Amino acid sequence: MKILSILLLLILISSNVNAIAYCSLRDPVSQIAKLYPQKTNQLSIVKTVDDNTRAQVQIALPSNDLHFSELGQHTLYIAMLGKNALGYVHVRSEQSDWGLVEIVWAIDKDLRVSNFTFQRCRSPQNKKIAEGSDFKDIFIGKNYQELKQLLSNDGITANKYVLEKAQNAPELANVVLRCALKTLLLTEILWGDELKKL
Repeated sequence: MKILSILLLLILISSNVNAIAYCSLRDPVSQIAKLYPQKTNQLSIVKTVDDNTRAQVQIALPSNDLHFSELGQHTLYIAMLGKNALGYVHVRSEQSDWGLVEIVWAIDKDLRVSNFTFQRCRSPQNKKIAEGSDFKDIFIGKNYQELKQLLSNDGITANKYVLEKAQNAPELANVVLRCALKTLLLTEILWGDELKKL
């Protein structure tokens, strides 16, 4: 019985560690420096995505739910130039046909996408398309409401304009759009009050 209890405890600890790493930024100092080369330092604010947060996302994006594994602590990084905030960095994961995709989002102080990069992507072809300026231009400079207008009527997939820009990579366009929407929405819900004080 003792051995069974110890094994169960180790499994729980192991799954908890995996849950925390689900949306974690690897090597934050260098990742943030790539998105904000002029930054001198960074701050971080940790918040918990709970059932209440999940319910708010379900209301705002009814067809795009947060997975239960996304519940837990998440970190928003603030790129700083001295005492001034340059913008924010947040990493989110999204399920795709080719596995879990992790996207690092750079967000300006008006909560618009200023850049993004893939931290994890198992499709080199899709990653190459996503890193192209034509594809990035679909998202950069847009806020949550502007990105929401890029959804098709089903509320899950990207509209025709986005799909044309995505060079016949519809799944990539859908994944990046869903991830962008959730990222901006969660940034406002979780960290909006703190960010207004910066």
